[in-house]
Amino acid sequence: MNYPRLTAPVIVCLLAGLTVVAAAKGLFQASAPAKAKPQATASPENPNQPPILFVQAPVVAAGENRFPQGSRLVRLAPGPKPQTVVNLTPEFFAAADPQVSFDGTKVVFAAQERPGANWQLWEMHADGSGRRQVTRLSGDCLRPAYLAREGIVFTFLSGESGRSVSQVYVCKLDGSEAHPITFGPGNFQVETVLKDGRVLVSASSPLAPEAKESAELYTLRHDGTGLASFRCDHRQPAVRGQATELDDGSIVFVKSASLQRGVGGELAAIRRGALHNSSLSPLASISWSPRPLEARKLIVARQNIVPGTNPGRFDLYAFDFASGQYGELIYRDPKLSSVQAVPVAAHPVPRWYWSTLNPKADAGYFICLDSRFSADVPQGRISTPVARVRVLMLEPAAHQERALGEAPVEKDGSFYLAVPPDRPMRFELLDESGRVVRAQRSWIWTRPGEERGCVGCHEDKAVAPENRWPLALKSFDTPTRLGVEPQAVASH
Repeated sequence: MNYPRLTAPVIVCLLAGLTVVAAAKGLFQASAPAKAKPQATASPENPNQPPILFVQAPVVAAGENRFPQGSRLVRLAPGPKPQTVVNLTPEFFAAADPQVSFDGTKVVFAAQERPGANWQLWEMHADGSGRRQVTRLSGDCLRPAYLAREGIVFTFLSGESGRSVSQVYVCKLDGSEAHPITFGPGNFQVETVLKDGRVLVSASSPLAPEAKESAELYTLRHDGTGLASFRCDHRQPAVRGQATELDDGSIVFVKSASLQRGVGGELAAIRRGALHNSSLSPLASISWSPRPLEARKLIVARQNIVPGTNPGRFDLYAFDFASGQYGELIYRDPKLSSVQAVPVAAHPVPRWYWSTLNPKADAGYFICLDSRFSADVPQGRISTPVARVRVLMLEPAAHQERALGEAPVEKDGSFYLAVPPDRPMRFELLDESGRVVRAQRSWIWTRPGEERGCVGCHEDKAVAPENRWPLALKSFDTPTRLGVEPQAVASH
C-alpha cells in the first residue's frame, strides 16, 4: 500500500438430460435432473481425480452482477470422455461460489431464487440432496467459506446512500449470530480461509470510498482483529482477487490491470516467504477462479481460444504450479462458461483462534513501538522528529472524518492510545509545530478490548522489532484516551 500504516506486525451442469432455456429476458433455467446425455468434451479418465463442482453460465460479467442471465451449480464425476454433468440447483435462477466442507461431504454456496432477488447462502450434501437455506439477510450474501468450529465467513453486500458497500460477515452454520468483522469503507470481499486460521480478503487500496484503481489482499482473524496487508505490492497498481492457498502456503490469485473492465486476468502467486508476487501464466492467457486440484496442480477457468466460438467463454483446465503451464482440458461446454471449480474432497481444518474480545468493552487499544520506522523513506526511518500523533475517525453515516484528538509520541517513537472500537480510524504524525510529517491514507480499526500493536509507520515486514520496553508503556501502562470515557482502562 502506498501509504504509512499502523498495523500489527503479525501481521490470514447440467447437461444431464436437461433442457436449457434462455428466455427473452435472458433467464437461465433448467429442468430437473434426468438421464445424462453426452453433450460436452472433457479429459480422459483419471481414477485419482475426485468429483468436481463448478458453475456454468451463458454469460460471465465483471462487477456485482456476475451472472446476468443466471447460472447453475453442477457436478462432474471422473470417468472416460465424453463426460456429463448433473445440475444440482435446478430450482434457482442463479448459483455461484461453491465451497466444500472440510470432510468433503457438504457444500455451501450462494444462490438467487429468482431474478432480482437477494443472494442468500445455502448448504447441501455434495450430491445435491438435503438442501437448506443458511442466511436470510436483507442484502446479498456471497463468496462463503467454511470456518473451523461450525462457522461460515462470507461477503455481505448492501446498499448505503444509493451505493453498494460490501463487508465481511461471519455466522454459525444455521445462519444465526450473523455480524460484521470488517468496518472500513474498502468494499471487502472474502477470498479464502488460510490454513493458519486467518481469513484472506481483498479490498480497495487504499481502504477508502473513492479508491477504485487498485485492490490488494489483506488478512484478519475470524473475530475481525489483526487487519493487515498480506503483502505490500502497491508499487504495482492492479486488481487482485480470486485467491486460493496451496499446500505449501503459496497464494495463487488473478491479477488484472487497474482499468481493465473485463473478467479475469493473469495468474500470479505469492510464494511462501516471498515479499512480492510473481507472474505464473502467459500474459496472453485470461484466467479466472484458480482452485487447488492436487498437490502442485490447480483447476483454472481459462478463456477459450477455440476458433469460431464465443471468445468470452471460459473452459476448465489443469494448471501446473511448478512449471507455470496449462495442462489438459478438464471440461468444455460448447455454449456455456465453466468457472469456480472445486474438487469434492476432504481437506485440512484450519487452525482456530480463541477470541479474547470483550463485547462489553467501550474501547480498543493501539500501541506503536516506534512510529519513526517506515519502509517508504530512505534508510527506513523518518528523519523529522515526531512529537504527537493525531487520530481521525470516519463517521459512517456522513462519510466524513473528524479529529478525535492528539496524543504525545515518546522520544523512542512509541505511543499508546485508547479509542472507540469498531470505527474506521487513521493517523497523522506531527512535528513540534503541529505540521504533518506523515499521513496514513488507509482506514483501520480496533475491536472491543483488542490491544493492537504495530512496529512502526508502514514498517518493513521483513524486519523484526527491537526487543525493548517502549516508553509509552512505562507511564503506569496508561493509554491516552481519545473519544473514550475516562473509566476505560487497559485490559492487561
